[in-house]
Amino acid sequence: MKQLDYSEISPVDLRNPFRNPTEMPDYTPDYRQILPALDMPDTSLPLVPQSNERTALKRVLAITFLLILFAFVTAMTCYVVLQAVVSAVLRHVDMQRLGELPENYPMILSQYLNDSAINNALTLIAFTVGNLSAFLIGCRLTQIRKADLFRLRDFSAVRGVSYIMLGLWIQLLAQYAASALQSFLSRANLPVYEPEVTLNGSSMRILMNVLYICVLAPITEELLMRGFVLKNLSRVSQRFGILLSAFIFGIMHENLPQFLFSFPLGILLAYITIRHNSLTPAIITHLAVNSMSMLISYGENLLPHSTFRKAWMLYTLVVLLLGTVALCYMLLTEHLPDLTPHQSTRTKRLVVTAPLFWLLVITHVGLAVYSCYTMSPAATM
Repeated sequence: MKQLDYSEISPVDLRNPFRNPTEMPDYTPDYRQILPALDMPDTSLPLVPQSNERTALKRVLAITFLLILFAFVTAMTCYVVLQAVVSAVLRHVDMQRLGELPENYPMILSQYLNDSAINNALTLIAFTVGNLSAFLIGCRLTQIRKADLFRLRDFSAVRGVSYIMLGLWIQLLAQYAASALQSFLSRANLPVYEPEVTLNGSSMRILMNVLYICVLAPITEELLMRGFVLKNLSRVSQRFGILLSAFIFGIMHENLPQFLFSFPLGILLAYITIRHNSLTPAIITHLAVNSMSMLISYGENLLPHSTFRKAWMLYTLVVLLLGTVALCYMLLTEHLPDLTPHQSTRTKRLVVTAPLFWLLVITHVGLAVYSCYTMSPAATM
């Protein structure tokens, strides 16, 4: 059994300040951004961080949690503003055309926005603006060079395919787990909400869905969550960064069924980002998983039931087989980084005492609970 080192770390290795041999030293940002005097002679890292180090770590965590909230608030604000502008323009056009608007015009306008591609386009723009602005501002505030997020190493097509299959395997098992959970909760008369993607409507509406879900959402989410967020949460411990960023990624989806999928997927995406020192593998995997989900949804609605059932059974068998092989290979050859005593005193305690972390959790969990009791089928019966 490996003996844990509880003494001061001295001298300090600038590439691996906590002497953790299980981490990827090229990924973690320079710890001198936390302790500028780290490379001076006789500098040491005590087991428990001193006030200056603790303050610097709290600042990075506060900026990280604040920018995640900023992305959400910016997206919501952008959506509301754009919707108000579009509504005003449409109202003006209709007044010029009709002269006098009917009393139920607000209801007619709302229904038109929901049935057309406009709301889908506004959602696409709003969340793209929110994620990208938070990513760019966050990288600037925490001194993360965007080029450092794409220094790909030790990656191959075989690895890329294995990551995609593992992502689809997680998605498939999460789907069955969510179905079982929904069945259990419905028997207990508890509401469950999961947003549905609208698969009908104009070709432009479908195009907006595909563009957002299959392209822009995976790219911008990876820039924010596995770029800015993971990089900052991994300043002390990569294991801590992987697990916490995956948890935040899960609750940001604001419903339990998607949390069952996004949390383990977030662990995979965060690990392969650190493993290959690049966002590229995570973006590819995220794009593939979202695109397959969309393809299955459209196939279920467009294909005859018997044809789709056969295709689904074949897909399930292939994903279960190849995904299990990919999982076993990863479990045998890879593992999450360990957490040393020095890293432990600089991670969990600082997070649980961070007000912005709890504000982030309460915001997304609160919206998830609100959706359950206002938008679930059980709540509208």
